[in-house]
Amino acid sequence: MAKKKSKPAVSGISAVSQAEAYEEASYFARKCGLTRDEALRMMREAQGSVSMAKAAGGRRKK
Repeated sequence: MAKKKSKPAVSGISAVSQAEAYEEASYFARKCGLTRDEALRMMREAQGSVSMAKAAGGRRKK
């Protein structure tokens, strides 16, 4: 019989400093042919969608 999980799984996404975000956005922009501002906007949207999904219950459909 499987054990029940007592603690919820911790998300792999963590808050980063502003300097780290700019560095990551610059790298992503170079690799994908975007501007740094476009890359930052995409990263913020992706972070927001993860937060919204967790607020909605965090369960996936099977």
